[in-house]
Amino acid sequence: MNLRTVSSCLALSLVLSVNSFPLHAEAGGPDYWQVRGVERNDVLNMRSTPDFKAAKTGEIPFDAQCVRNMGCKGGLTFDEFSTLSDIEKQQILKQRPSWCRVAYNETTGWVAGRYLREDACPENRNRQGVISPGIDPFNHTYSIEKEKVILRNGHARETIPGTTAVIITEVIHRPVFADRDDGKSKESVSVLMQHTGGTGSFYYLAAAAVEGGSVIESYFLGDRIKITSLKIIEKLIIVEYLERSINQPMASRPTVKVSKKFRLDEEKIVISLQ
Repeated sequence: MNLRTVSSCLALSLVLSVNSFPLHAEAGGPDYWQVRGVERNDVLNMRSTPDFKAAKTGEIPFDAQCVRNMGCKGGLTFDEFSTLSDIEKQQILKQRPSWCRVAYNETTGWVAGRYLREDACPENRNRQGVISPGIDPFNHTYSIEKEKVILRNGHARETIPGTTAVIITEVIHRPVFADRDDGKSKESVSVLMQHTGGTGSFYYLAAAAVEGGSVIESYFLGDRIKITSLKIIEKLIIVEYLERSINQPMASRPTVKVSKKFRLDEEKIVISLQ
């Protein structure tokens, strides 16, 4: 890491420690947040997109700690924070409010950044979103359609060479723990969503092995489906989701219930006949 990078990181850490809002960024900031400014009888709502009108995907308690940070957007840039008056800062925050994507309990979602502050999250506290020592599914290399994708804080952004198209991959459901051979190897299983620049949102079942393990090929679930459940029962991975019927247009809401069982087989995820 060069001196400029070190200085930038120190500056960002200082700003986050003295303010209740994250800086403008696609990713970065602390590894964990704690909730602030929410009434004791209320919760912090998680949204499907960074918008107060977006669908609600989950709730976080008013006093939650160790909430996993998966990247923020909006808010003030470092230059704006350093040079503008408090009134000017508040005006910008009204026009460009900060939102952060977080992982907590059974799902991920966007929350308003003004309700978050940095949390150190020591080892003796419960870390939401971390499944098992040696496995960090939010910072892992996956294989999607034979192409390696490296996630950082549950997110990857890659520009296709020679084009302006951007491929975005992200974790959209909290991983579950798998043990396919009685403790000899450990994996976490999650659902990834990938946007490739068009109208599609492609969902994959993916597994992350312990550090040093092989990269496991993911399994394509569908386009613009809605995941409702992910669990493991007796070494079988069970995914439940909603999809569309054959004659249903893609613009319509998925309503057809689907339940599929999978298992980990060597270096890939396969359909189970059980």
